[in-house]
Amino acid sequence: MNCKFTVQSKEYLKSILFTILFFLIFSQKSKAGIDYNVIIDSIIITGNNKTQTWIIENELLFKYKEIYKKSELAEMAVSSKNLLINTNLFVFADVTFTEYKTQHIIINVDVSETWYLWPMPCFELSDRNFKQWQNMDYKLNRTNYGLYLFKYNFKGRNETIKIALINGYTEKYGIYYSVTSFKKSTKFGAEFSTLFKRNKEIWYITKNNKLQFYKNYEKPLIQRWENYVSFNIRKNNFVTEKWEIEFNNIKIDEQIIKDSLNRNFLLGGKTQNEINVKQTFLIEKRDNKYYPLSGFSLKNEIKLGTIKSNVSAEVISEMLETSYYIKAAKNLYTSAFFKFKISNQIIPYIPYYNFKALGYSDYVRGYEQYVIDGHAFVLAKLNFKYALLNRYKLKIPFKLNKKYISLPLGTYLNLFADGGKTYNNQWQESYLRLENNLANRLLFGYGTGIDFVVLNDKILRIEYSMNILNEKNLNIHFKKAF
Repeated sequence: MNCKFTVQSKEYLKSILFTILFFLIFSQKSKAGIDYNVIIDSIIITGNNKTQTWIIENELLFKYKEIYKKSELAEMAVSSKNLLINTNLFVFADVTFTEYKTQHIIINVDVSETWYLWPMPCFELSDRNFKQWQNMDYKLNRTNYGLYLFKYNFKGRNETIKIALINGYTEKYGIYYSVTSFKKSTKFGAEFSTLFKRNKEIWYITKNNKLQFYKNYEKPLIQRWENYVSFNIRKNNFVTEKWEIEFNNIKIDEQIIKDSLNRNFLLGGKTQNEINVKQTFLIEKRDNKYYPLSGFSLKNEIKLGTIKSNVSAEVISEMLETSYYIKAAKNLYTSAFFKFKISNQIIPYIPYYNFKALGYSDYVRGYEQYVIDGHAFVLAKLNFKYALLNRYKLKIPFKLNKKYISLPLGTYLNLFADGGKTYNNQWQESYLRLENNLANRLLFGYGTGIDFVVLNDKILRIEYSMNILNEKNLNIHFKKAF
């Protein structure tokens, strides 16, 4: 009887295993059957009153009459939407798809165009940041005023023209032009800029990790003429290569090169010419490059240049920058940033004008009041954000381009920690008495803050930070942290 029971049990077990195996095979076939090839029958674009259709089509990952896997469409739609937002031509963009019959897809693209002409009266700080202006007692004579004229999407082809007519602490007159693509069938674009600047006050040396200023009310002490032209190759929707030629001319007053100030401000003379050739490789896969919450970017820049004054010197520099952003949980985001830059130590010395490292456009949060010069630096940043208001659409009671629009708004609480180090083997001799003790030292800063974002790219950051010097700082910034 026990033997009979055992045989029946084995048969019963076989039946169960066969049923499970059959179910698994059938399930896999069913899953495989869900994913199938589809063809894009049409791409319907709406909302573009001024933007030419091919400009939008260039940003889409979908191509007319191309075949894709059905499972790929959702991710492609999100990426296409992000690419449209990153053009900064649209307040909002929406990309959806419909399978109107089996294996045939219609792509629907709806955009809300932003305002493209911005004649903006200018009132801005001329100092490096708000903290330095605060240390200068909020003096109004350290501000700039005038007019910026921005014309985006010129002729509906994503061309940009910018004109600067600025007076005040820094006189600035210049023009900038860029085009992302010359025509629909090409991936080539270009940029051009020329800018003239001059000041009656100059920072001539760094002492105690702070800029030292010298002013003459009678005449300008420094003037710069900065020019560049670049040729851009867009390899695909996410990868761009840029080749750029720069020509810069710097002139300073004779007083600056006297021993009482800084005879090494330029390369031994009152006038310095710089010719640089730069190659930049960029991968851009952030959801919104102006204030990203997800995705990543990578930028590598190689520069070969010549500096000519009383003597000549060759300059070689390498810069690598990368950032990564992820959504950790609902309304919670985390991001990380790393940047590395190094240049050769030219003989007989690196001019002070070309010796900038941390404290200018790159800085460790908590040290905004300091500058740390050097020929190389590393910088790392870590951020945690909680969205109080995440890309909220505020309805506006008037029309833009004959269409009611909504205003994108965002508010984010922040926790952050930064670290960095500058490498400086020049002007560190004790007899100079410069006491720049933050160079060649690991710096660490941390704190909390709140970010306000309007129109995807207009940013106000208020931060409270601390550093290893036991200093506490309240800082205001008008650009993203990274």
